[in-house]
Amino acid sequence: MFENKKLIVAILAVSLAINFIFIGAAGSAAWRWNKIKSDSAWLEKRIERSEQRILRRLDGADRDLAQGVFRERRPMLLAAVNELRAARTDFRTALRAETPDPVALSAALDRSQAAAQQINETFHAAIRDMAQGLSPEARREISSRMRRHHDDD
Repeated sequence: MFENKKLIVAILAVSLAINFIFIGAAGSAAWRWNKIKSDSAWLEKRIERSEQRILRRLDGADRDLAQGVFRERRPMLLAAVNELRAARTDFRTALRAETPDPVALSAALDRSQAAAQQINETFHAAIRDMAQGLSPEARREISSRMRRHHDDD
């Protein structure tokens, strides 16, 4: 019947492996998307993880300074996160309309962009304020870690 069974079996095995890879990737992406969708506090958790990554490298007065800076900036960050969430909700609501209003869509996107920029600026200002008050040893520690993890830049 088939003269080259080994070739056909090898091709089928490779095809099956490729299908498993694609199905696994699609399943993983769907699982992550569902997890993000169901978790409304993902941005706050990300900010918290960033803060903890910095704090675990600091000791004593440097750690106290960093905690104080983050504590001072947290209300501004949370307000910007809430504004971002509200702007994106308004955008989704405007999209669901029978005939979307371009002015409402643009306004919601502008609010979302402004809130995201506020989050970015506030977090970077916290890092800047903290770095200016840290001891030279703490700055070197953070710098060496950044260099190890961002050598490809």
